[in-house]
Parts: sequence; C-alpha cells; structure tokens
Amino acid sequence: MNVNELVIKSIKAQAESIFSMSKADDNSYQEAVKLIINAKGKLIFTGMGKSGIIAQKLAATYSSTGVPSFFVHPGEAYHGDLGMIEESDVLFAFSNSGETSELINMLKYSRSKTVIGVSSSSVSTLAHYSKVHLECKVDKEICPLNLAPTTSTTAALVIGDAICAAIMSISNFSEGDFARFHPGGSLGRSLLTKAGDLKFDRVPFVQDDATVHEILLKISEGRLGLVCVGRRDNVQGIITDGDVRRALSANSNMDSLSAKSIASLDPIFVDENMGLNEMNKIFTEKKVLSLLVGSQNDLKGVVQLYDIQNG
Repeated sequence: MNVNELVIKSIKAQAESIFSMSKADDNSYQEAVKLIINAKGKLIFTGMGKSGIIAQKLAATYSSTGVPSFFVHPGEAYHGDLGMIEESDVLFAFSNSGETSELINMLKYSRSKTVIGVSSSSVSTLAHYSKVHLECKVDKEICPLNLAPTTSTTAALVIGDAICAAIMSISNFSEGDFARFHPGGSLGRSLLTKAGDLKFDRVPFVQDDATVHEILLKISEGRLGLVCVGRRDNVQGIITDGDVRRALSANSNMDSLSAKSIASLDPIFVDENMGLNEMNKIFTEKKVLSLLVGSQNDLKGVVQLYDIQNG
C-alpha cells in the first residue's frame, strides 16, 4: 500500500468514527450549553498531554467568539495556579480515560465544582466530578498500534467546536461581533474595512460632450485610470482608459467620439459601509476594476481593485 492510500485510509477511518459517534450519541449537550451561557464567571479549559492541547485550542476558539475563556494546566494548577479558578467559573475538562491523576487532583481541590467533563467513559472519575459529562468514545485510534491519541483527540475537538458553534447560533453572534475579536491580520482587515475607508475622494469629471483629448487629459490628471461623466450630484456614466482604447480601435475618426458615446452608462455604486468581502465578490462577478462609492446623486469617491488588494 502506498503512502497516499495509507493517508486516505486513515482520514476515512477518522471520518467514519466521528460520524458513528454523532449517530449514537445521547450526550446532554443542551445542559452543557446552558452552563456556559449562564456562567457568571469564566470558562476554563483544562487537560493533560494531547487532551490539554485540544483544550488549549478550544479555549482560543471560544475566546474569539465572545466567551471569556482560558486554559489552565492541571499540573500547574495543583502546584499553585488553583487561585486562578473562582467559584463562579465553569471548568471544561478533557481526558480520554477520565482517570488522569493531575486532572482529578485539580478538580478535587478547585473552588469551582461546575464541571463539564469529556472522556470515553460515563463511569470514569472525571464523569463523577462532572455536573455534565459528555461521553467521547471512538472504536479505535488510527495509530497502527491503537495507542497514540489520534481519533479520540479529533472527536474531542469536534465536540468542543460543535458546542461553540451552537452557542454562537443561540446568541446570534454576528460577523461584526467576530470582527471585534479579530482586529489584526488579513481576517480582521477583511471584516472591519469598509468602502468608505478605502475610497479616493478626488474623482475627475468631464461633461458628456467632452472630446477624446479632454477625456485622456482628465484621466491622466486624476491618476485613477478613469473619469466620471457629469457631476457629483448627477453621475451619468464612467469612462476607463480601457473604454477609450476600445472606442478608438472600433472608430478611426477620433473627432466623432464624445464622452457620452464612450461612457459606460450604468456604473456600479456601492454603499460606504460595504465590506471587503462583498466588494471582492462584485469585482469578481462583474469583472470590473473600479466601484463608485455613494449614489448617482451623491458620489462620495471611488474604490479600485488595487486598493482592496494592497490597501
């Protein structure tokens, strides 16, 4: 069996295991969601080893979707960090066996007794300490030795992410809410940047009877590769340098051409509050390089594809 076949076989095995778990599971997800939504304190994720890594990832996900969350290492908690946990907090604990000694010791001495536990057995010690226990049981690990945590950690991650998605739906978490927690990087920029932030205000204009020479002069002066026809309070059309080239190619008599005959009479206007994703969609679908910001009777400026890509 070649490497591709081995990898695909493992992917399918994990997928089948997760799907099987989703059909057979009767966990109290509703109670877990209630505990998190109604929590007066923080949501604290915890776990040892690979389960701890899953817990760390979930803490980051929940925090980014508006649930105050962080990760506490069970070993560190047992040696002094228990002070980080308050009675009003909710603990979200992960352990495949449900018997991890460091985790159990943490729960035993924690001020918070509100625990959502995730393990493979509903009769585990973790289940005993849990107000809500979620069974996360898989047939086998994809590890050839059935030893390394693989399918089981994937299943735990899927459960945690699914609960987070449910909370987002219930709380009507919006794109705007998501943007407030992701102000940096390309993701934050795509959510927070609006057309009004990128628009270039000084849009050149010509009248509808302007000659090709006048049009080219205005396009050159404006340095936008375009000129609008009419006025800011009465935009009649738009002419790009490409429109001029195509008109000249189709008509050898330059003197017979005017702004009105060359212009595209149905330019695309967008609202100042339109986001980058929506503008990108228009640029792609309409195959244009420039969008006018505002309306036909109130032009605010112009946004170009170059601004979206390099702004």
